[in-house]
Amino acid sequence: MARSVPFLVALALLLPVGTGAAPPDPAAVEAEVDAYLQPLLDLDLISGSVLIARGGEVLLAKGYGPADREYGIPNTPDTKFRLGSVTKQFTAAAIMLLQERGQLSVDDPLARFLPDFPRADEIRLHHLLTHSSGVTNYNELPDYHTKLIQPLSIAEVIDWFKDVPPQFAPGERFSYSNSGYVLLAAVIEKVSGRTYADFLRESLFAPLGMDGTGQDDYTTVLPGRAEGYVNDGREIYRALYRDLPFTSGAGSLYSTVRDLYRWDRALRTDTPLSAAARERMFSAQQGEYGYGWFIRERCGRRLITHGGGINGFLTDFQRFVDDDVTVIVLLNYESTFAWRVFDGLGAIALGEPYEPALLPAGAAVPPERLAAAVGVYRIDEQNDLTVAQADGGLTVQVTGEEPCAAVPQSDAVLFLRDRNALLQLKRDDDGKVTTVTLRQGAAGFRAERLP
Repeated sequence: MARSVPFLVALALLLPVGTGAAPPDPAAVEAEVDAYLQPLLDLDLISGSVLIARGGEVLLAKGYGPADREYGIPNTPDTKFRLGSVTKQFTAAAIMLLQERGQLSVDDPLARFLPDFPRADEIRLHHLLTHSSGVTNYNELPDYHTKLIQPLSIAEVIDWFKDVPPQFAPGERFSYSNSGYVLLAAVIEKVSGRTYADFLRESLFAPLGMDGTGQDDYTTVLPGRAEGYVNDGREIYRALYRDLPFTSGAGSLYSTVRDLYRWDRALRTDTPLSAAARERMFSAQQGEYGYGWFIRERCGRRLITHGGGINGFLTDFQRFVDDDVTVIVLLNYESTFAWRVFDGLGAIALGEPYEPALLPAGAAVPPERLAAAVGVYRIDEQNDLTVAQADGGLTVQVTGEEPCAAVPQSDAVLFLRDRNALLQLKRDDDGKVTTVTLRQGAAGFRAERLP
């Protein structure tokens, strides 16, 4: 049943809650972040660790929710999380470090290091670093989900995808490719004579005191390691197994929020990389991508950032470099709310306005705006998504499933409580909803309105 809300309260629910003024001290930041995350924690919709720093001062370093649900171990700032694609920045840094040592150049052809790889004379390291090589992302191959659980070496992974036809000529355009970063890991091993994991530990992590960072391996006993979780509706499960060294160079590392902040500070110095090397890493190419980082703008500020996702973990690293503001979020739960939280915590750190992460009771949305979403949306040939009116509110139903009540978060977002999902609404100029996107955990799909 829709809940009636007094007009002024309803209006307040539709407005951003941030004040636009920078929080004055660490205690204020912690209180604001705690209040922002609490509705999600109350419904067990998120868990992880957060670090926020400004001007070289850590304002918040704190764990939220469980690191291990079976043993009741809480997350802390020193909990170790799988990083997913946040790994790529370290692979790129290793390549730049080898260049500074005179052992390679980013303009070298791949053929110098892996002569048997197809078109290796056309592909330069620069193309691999910037996702412009044309090498197909192995995630798109039909046998990816059977391969990822196998303990394959870097060479064996490359043998698996090397004969897949290229997507385009090197340098032609941007197309995100984990395969390219596995190739870079192979180059690092070839040039250094060390394993990928050993080279990063010896040349980057150990010198910077990043003792909580390394190559993840299922067989290693790793104190403080978080378990990764996913959900199916209200049920939470341990994430499926995968072999992490399989993703060497692209998504194989673990770290802590404190260690990543050490890395953030090092990137403001000439150790381990020179200013020239850092400038090249942080120069946007096609797709707003530099070397291992996206170069973007948010809230009118320059943002150097990268996120990651891998079997039970979602991660985000935001560096507002001109403001010297850093936000690091490592989650051990594929939370549907992850991307809202990443953006919201960035706004809190900057002192910018933001919307609540979750309004459990819902926002007051004019009935005609909700009614404009009613209809049937085609997912694929076998499945539709139906939005219907019921008991003064809306329900959402996917073919073959029970309808679930939708709790409006705004006139553009509905929370499906029983499914732990969000439905995003895209409207035309007349306010009619034409497309919906259902997001649950790390997954999402779009559906177009049927006539």
